[in-house]
Amino acid sequence: MKILTLIIASLVLQNLSAQQFPDDAKVLQDVKKYHGKIATAEVQNEWKLEREAGYNFSNMAKRVVGATTQKENGISKKIIGLAIYTRGSSADSWHFSRYFVTGSEVTGAKSLTADDLVSQTLELLRNEPIKVFPDYQEIAWVRNVSFADMTAPTTDRTGDLIYRGFIEFERKFTAYYPFEGGLRRYRSPIEAYVRLSGSQMKVAVVSINFSEPIGETWMKEKEYNGLPVLGSKPFDELYGNKCPYVDKKSGENEIKSDPISTEKESNPEEKKKKKTFRRPKIKIKR
Repeated sequence: MKILTLIIASLVLQNLSAQQFPDDAKVLQDVKKYHGKIATAEVQNEWKLEREAGYNFSNMAKRVVGATTQKENGISKKIIGLAIYTRGSSADSWHFSRYFVTGSEVTGAKSLTADDLVSQTLELLRNEPIKVFPDYQEIAWVRNVSFADMTAPTTDRTGDLIYRGFIEFERKFTAYYPFEGGLRRYRSPIEAYVRLSGSQMKVAVVSINFSEPIGETWMKEKEYNGLPVLGSKPFDELYGNKCPYVDKKSGENEIKSDPISTEKESNPEEKKKKKTFRRPKIKIKR
């Protein structure tokens, strides 16, 4: 009986020991070693236990840690994240797994203006159009990029600043067989993701949101097949407020009247016939 009591007591003490979380100093040491560029850090809130699928006990423990990174060229980041510890069984001790950053903010970097955002987006289009248009081989012309109505940016957990603007462009399309196709004009909302690159904030990628076309130009197959697209020519030859493949034409989006009816109306003989037409007079004999 005494032996059984000792065994139970030993197991209880072992379990209590396993439940003890790492102290604050150990957490900070683990986080700094894992991240590699942290200057200062502090633990926040209390431990939170979680149970992952496949476990019948809490196998994960999390603690919030706020930190500031070391300055590089006068720039640093304020970050917030979770120090995550795991264990294989309820009797095991906690072991550090990772430091998961949930949010960050750059300090010391120059903020971008609307003009900066436009010029950097155009630079992406010149050198890496796929970072703006995943299907850039279908884009025949870019009319405009604008951040004129720029509001304060939002941010995501990676620390990217997200600025919203618009891009106007012409996209190729085909609709039916035998051939019918042309260009559709769009003015689509965009999100420019800005992040730290060296000592400067730069547009890293642009996301284009869905929008309906605002214009449509139909073309003959030969003309359509001859259209250049992004990547086939230097970008500056495919950029401007007026698209030469569309704006050189007049009324391509207008509803045209029936050419046969128009021809009849413009024919003098037809007009004469209409003017001189009279009902025949009928004489009644008495």
